[in-house]
Amino acid sequence: MSRHLFAVGLLSALLFGAGSNSPNGDWTFEDTFALKKDQRQYIEIHAKQKTHRLTFRWTLYQNGGLVMLVKYDGHRYQPLLYADYKRDGFRIDLFSKPNDASPMQFVTPHALLLFKRFDEKKREAWIDVKIKADEKTEVLYTKGR
Repeated sequence: MSRHLFAVGLLSALLFGAGSNSPNGDWTFEDTFALKKDQRQYIEIHAKQKTHRLTFRWTLYQNGGLVMLVKYDGHRYQPLLYADYKRDGFRIDLFSKPNDASPMQFVTPHALLLFKRFDEKKREAWIDVKIKADEKTEVLYTKGR
């Protein structure tokens, strides 16, 4: 009898516990883009009656590394991303942290660009964009030329 209770308890813990750690449920916005060289992608983020613009493109793919140009609110970045674990992402904080914010506030609104793979035949880079925002932020995007 106790074996059956243990098995039922273990099964329910696995079923109900798996969904709580899912990273897919935490993002406000996420999408995947296939971009050719120098093809720009625009994402507009509306928050607090202000529009922020995130623009990115890639310029070089060499030896498995993807050189990107990223621009957010006038700040320019040039990350080098690889498709393997821990070198595939670039994080941008969307808003400055308020002065009265708690030092224990670990999760702030941010965007994450993830290099997933490169298609050699089509010469396209597959990039995931994930944005974690608060409830006052609206995210819109338009595909560049």
